[in-house]
Amino acid sequence: MASATGYFFLAGLRTFVVVFVVWHFGISQTAFAGPLLLIGAAALAGVVLAGRLSDRALARGRVDVRIVVPAVGYTAAAVLFIPGLWLASLAAALPLIALGTAALAAANPPLDAARLDIVPGQLWGRAESLRTVLRLVAEAAAPATFGWLADQLGGPAGRSGGVGLRNTFLIMLVTLLANGVLLFTARRAYPVDVATASASRRRGTT
Repeated sequence: MASATGYFFLAGLRTFVVVFVVWHFGISQTAFAGPLLLIGAAALAGVVLAGRLSDRALARGRVDVRIVVPAVGYTAAAVLFIPGLWLASLAAALPLIALGTAALAAANPPLDAARLDIVPGQLWGRAESLRTVLRLVAEAAAPATFGWLADQLGGPAGRSGGVGLRNTFLIMLVTLLANGVLLFTARRAYPVDVATASASRRRGTT
């Protein structure tokens, strides 16, 4: 569920970020092409770095790193997005939005790996099927949910200034903070779950 929630917010952000920037910062879509590439590059960097750093930490004995990294990523994303979405200056907001996107994207690779760590090998197919369904549902629901809530919060006057979208993004950040808290709590049980799944796989091969 934590992974699906992250994909939900990311899908909503991906759908409406251009509209939000045009309305909120008062620039054209053409002018936003460069900053949009920066945000995309930041997301890609977050994915690559999170996967490599979590694998290195795991090799050094940090068993819970695949839970800690996503927990930090979701929490950091929420903290960075709050001022990034509120500031009226694109120059000041862009670095925060880019870093928030990187932190959000960084949560996914180790979390996907952690899911396989705690699922017995003979159940990987069903686990991945469920993960895919949850992700697709979350990504499909995000645009409609974000759009509807933005209309409700913005009203006729708020739509022209991006107020509804801004407030929608800020409200949805609560889900990222909840993800962070949930994962920080789950990290204590994670080593036990890994050991249980590993023992199940060993029994299945004997």
